[in-house]
Amino acid sequence: MTIKFFEEIVRDSFGLWMSALFSAIGSWNPEFTFEQRKDTFFYIIEHLLVNGKIKFIKSGADCYISPDNPYPQLSISDEEAHWDLDAKEIVSYLRERWPASAVSENDGELTVYFYDVPGVIWIDESGRFFSS
Repeated sequence: MTIKFFEEIVRDSFGLWMSALFSAIGSWNPEFTFEQRKDTFFYIIEHLLVNGKIKFIKSGADCYISPDNPYPQLSISDEEAHWDLDAKEIVSYLRERWPASAVSENDGELTVYFYDVPGVIWIDESGRFFSS
């Protein structure tokens, strides 16, 4: 499968949730079926992980700011907050949790999936971390 506009997809998703990446794939490649978008999504995630462009937040890491937690113990810059698994293991984890019944981007189960998966940390050219 050829992914057109790879760099544009990544640029448009930078600093945002994984749902933005999935949406950008469809926006830049409207001819893709839902299944092709899903496969492309996981391919891009693995590519970005392997190339040091993203990391994921480790489960249970106290780095989320909220009204109930205004001063978390960690930030996204702290190594202890990073999920340190191999890229293939992370992608496998994400694939296993993909809702089997989802057939479109508007599926409620897919929305829940994007909220349930670990948060993504984007890394810019100078090594700074960004997350939404």
